[in-house]
Amino acid sequence: MRPSFTFSFASFLLCLTAAELQKYNAIDSDHVLNVHVVPHSHDDVGWLKTVEQYYYPDQNCSISPNSVQKILSTTIDALQQNEARTFVVVETKFFAMWWKEQNDAVKDTVRFLVANQQLSFVNGGWCMHDEAATHFVGMIDQMTTGHTFLERELGYIPKVGWQLDPFGHSVTQASLMTSKMGFDAVYFGRIDYQDLAFRHSTQQCEGLWNASTSLEDTTVFWGLTGSYSGNYGPPKGFCFDAYCDPEQRLLGLTEDTLLERLKDFVQQLRAQSDRTSDNHIMLTMGEDFNYMDAATNFANLDLLIAKLMIYQHSGRLDVPQFLGPRHNRLNIFYSSPEYYTQQKHKVWKRRQDLLSNETEWKTKTDDFFPYSSCENCFWTGYFTSRTSFKRLERVASSLLLASRQIDVLISNEELLDEYNCDCCHPFYELEDALGVAQHHDGVSGTAKQHVADDYAKRLSSGMHRASAHVANLLSERMYAVNSTVIHLQYCPLLNETICPVAEEATKSNGTALHVVVYNPLGQNQSTVLRIPVASLACYEITDLSNNISICDHSIRAAMQPADTSTYVVYYDTGSLPPLGYKTFQISKQCDCPTTDIFRNPSLVIVEKERRRLRKATSTTIAVTNDFMTVEFDTITGQMKRAVSDGTGIDLVQDWGYYTSFDHQWDHSEVPAVDPTQNSGAYIFRPSTPTQDIHHLLPRKATVVDTPQGAEVRIEFHQNWIRQTTRIFQSQPFIEVEYEIGPIPIDDLRGKEIVTRYRASIASKSAFYTDSNGREFLRRQRNYRPSWDLDVFEPVAGNFYPVNTAIFLQDKNASLSVVVDRSQGGSSLQDGTLELMVQRRNLADDAKGVGEPLNETSGGMTPYPPYGNAERVGDGVIIRGTHRIMIGKGLTGAKLARSLMDSAFAEPLIFFGKCTIPCPAIFQSASFSSGLSIGLPKNVMLITFARLNTAKYLLRLGHQYGVDDDDELAEPVSVDIGLLFLGIGEVDTIDEMTLSGNQKWESLQKTKLPWSGETGSTSDKDTSNKGNMVVLRPMEIRTFHVTVKAQ
Repeated sequence: MRPSFTFSFASFLLCLTAAELQKYNAIDSDHVLNVHVVPHSHDDVGWLKTVEQYYYPDQNCSISPNSVQKILSTTIDALQQNEARTFVVVETKFFAMWWKEQNDAVKDTVRFLVANQQLSFVNGGWCMHDEAATHFVGMIDQMTTGHTFLERELGYIPKVGWQLDPFGHSVTQASLMTSKMGFDAVYFGRIDYQDLAFRHSTQQCEGLWNASTSLEDTTVFWGLTGSYSGNYGPPKGFCFDAYCDPEQRLLGLTEDTLLERLKDFVQQLRAQSDRTSDNHIMLTMGEDFNYMDAATNFANLDLLIAKLMIYQHSGRLDVPQFLGPRHNRLNIFYSSPEYYTQQKHKVWKRRQDLLSNETEWKTKTDDFFPYSSCENCFWTGYFTSRTSFKRLERVASSLLLASRQIDVLISNEELLDEYNCDCCHPFYELEDALGVAQHHDGVSGTAKQHVADDYAKRLSSGMHRASAHVANLLSERMYAVNSTVIHLQYCPLLNETICPVAEEATKSNGTALHVVVYNPLGQNQSTVLRIPVASLACYEITDLSNNISICDHSIRAAMQPADTSTYVVYYDTGSLPPLGYKTFQISKQCDCPTTDIFRNPSLVIVEKERRRLRKATSTTIAVTNDFMTVEFDTITGQMKRAVSDGTGIDLVQDWGYYTSFDHQWDHSEVPAVDPTQNSGAYIFRPSTPTQDIHHLLPRKATVVDTPQGAEVRIEFHQNWIRQTTRIFQSQPFIEVEYEIGPIPIDDLRGKEIVTRYRASIASKSAFYTDSNGREFLRRQRNYRPSWDLDVFEPVAGNFYPVNTAIFLQDKNASLSVVVDRSQGGSSLQDGTLELMVQRRNLADDAKGVGEPLNETSGGMTPYPPYGNAERVGDGVIIRGTHRIMIGKGLTGAKLARSLMDSAFAEPLIFFGKCTIPCPAIFQSASFSSGLSIGLPKNVMLITFARLNTAKYLLRLGHQYGVDDDDELAEPVSVDIGLLFLGIGEVDTIDEMTLSGNQKWESLQKTKLPWSGETGSTSDKDTSNKGNMVVLRPMEIRTFHVTVKAQ
């Protein structure tokens, strides 16, 4: 029973003085414990419900009753009731939805609250992005979308990173997304439970983080939230939200009962303060979707703060008894993460000035992966979960990058007025969808199925609108108004060999197909096209830039069901100009010599014209191109050995799966906090900790020989896995394309599908993975650089995020694998690389999503989704690609770097049908967009976008780390003017922060230095000289460029 109500809160408010309830009121004394109360709400941009369902009230309440609309509205009202109250907003997507609904009076009120420092914004991105499954381009773009909105509508520039809920934290988050974003600190909740225990015992729950080995001056402050408990909520028993246990509220308690509750609260403050080395602690007063009734939250917080100060002053609360001997006084007040960071910096500065012997904050240089919350709870499954969506997000991000470029280079002047309106901008829908997709329950693959479907629908719709806009631009550029050419079209299912316009255009001799291939890289690149055609026939392919034609057979597409007739024609584009395109015409206009291009490997004949295929022994066939020779087993089609650049290694690829732990069938081998922990959307847990894979064995192979190269098609004993290994004449890598699914579950067991590359490399337990496509990190089995690891899960605990590449190396040879989407990767034995490519689980892992990761072709699941794990339809089928390179010793990073940009920014392809004779191209069939020479090959054009008629957003990135290569890891100069030769004369160049929301020069005046240095590399010796800028290893520089009116 609750104690009887003995005093009126209204009366309490009347006697509350400003001295008792204040904000930003830290006391600069080591004996005073300053307690920063930070009200916040963690609002997932989709998870159990879709974005709209979370925003609007009364939407899908059978899952949860949350409404961000109510959170923001009631919070704004509550802040107006007392100017000491503060609140932190994080997810700009939701705030933008709310802002759009408000009238001018409400907007003015919000602006006042911002100016009064009551309402603040942290992170400020469109969402709180994931850090394990994201690529740096997507991360930057979503932060830019959010920051642009806040700066435009409120003039607000966030100063602090806020990554409370992601399940592990990357070095890229620290170096780029915090330091170079203009943030002074980053705060988060989750770190490994063993790491957390170590930090509790050593007062290292906060510290400095200098995560880059290449970039200078990236040190930032980092800290744990949630009272250093591994989460982000309030102290235990003090959640005042409307959806928390009413017993936790303070309003209505007798004075004596209230005093006892406050004693418990102060004891928790003491425990928290003992885990850090100074006199400031932050209380994150909020959890998921809190403050729907903000008046209740704030009324209890007001009472908590005021009564603590009153009881301390009156002596009813003996503070030294609880906090001594370190602290003899308590100072509690409303605050913000930005103010808290400023106070931490004062502590750091005082220690530096006094050369204090107090416990110093350690500087962390590694990352926080992998994350484990208990002995068997490694959050490494989501590195791969919903792998098809991970690929869709990557393709959409690349499409946006290329579309922005084309829009800049050839946009119709009549369309430029649209750019002053968000919703009418042709790329807004895709930018919005990609911003949402970066969410830590989006691209991570950890949302409910209906939410994952919504994410995919958003991306698909945005891609359609953006690609249609670009296709129209290219059509108008290339073809006369009265042309018989159908407007160019983008084929989103080209990876499945589906493109209706291509098949329609190649049905008869009277029509032809135009293929426009755009290169979004700043350097020349080539690719081998695989174009779906209507039939098994001979086709003429003409490069319209030089009118050179060849004739070639189409072939049956690889990895197609036996009852389908899908055909493709291969064509090597040759060198595609940087930021330019080539156009090709395909038609049934020639005869090809009859030849059997499908061969049993044991019967392959030497072809004197090309000499790509040669029979080595009775058990081996070798395929050779201009870069390498790869030997295959003649029966199974498995690789056996590869030689490149004078270096040869044994190289074998295996396939297999781990059986997922399901407590219905499996039992823990060692005592654990939760012996029933299942493998699921978040967690990867094999049925036994040391389980080896169940091998999937190939049964036969076929070699297909084309003018562009050779491919080995492998069939397995299990009909749900297929593989094609390609070696193209013009490409320096081995391409492995795989198709997985439907994964069988007849045995009622979930499965985690992996492929292993076994090489004769003495890796000594070490391997390397990228961080969000930027720097490489050295990994070592069963080891953590920052703390001593007790090993409970030797398989799951050694998986790391692989966003673009993973490699092995020794002094003699190197092996690199570049992936086409984020995946989990490891090296569980010396000389092996292992990548998890697909997952299907039949049990929920009890980490919140409430359903198994059991994707099916039928889509929606009967609700509620969990219980008997029923799904509609068969398991999904996914297709993916690995690119493999081998080379000399200690060159793994260089090999990977040479492919990473082209794997992300693949050529953008459009198709159009015309009636023969097709019309002449209206303008040149190829153009270089003013890039008379390409960018240096270690530079990526990350962003080239139009902001208005005369202003552009430009990002250039150095793509090599300091140790990646002797030559390409050096500083490089770029002439920005070359990018604008076809646009206009450069007028001004302003360097900006990474998100483009403030000038870099302005940031240097306000940024808190944590390393004892001021300024950055860019300020010292890479300043602009005219249009020339210098990029140092791993540096990304952002510019606003204006051009003079034509």
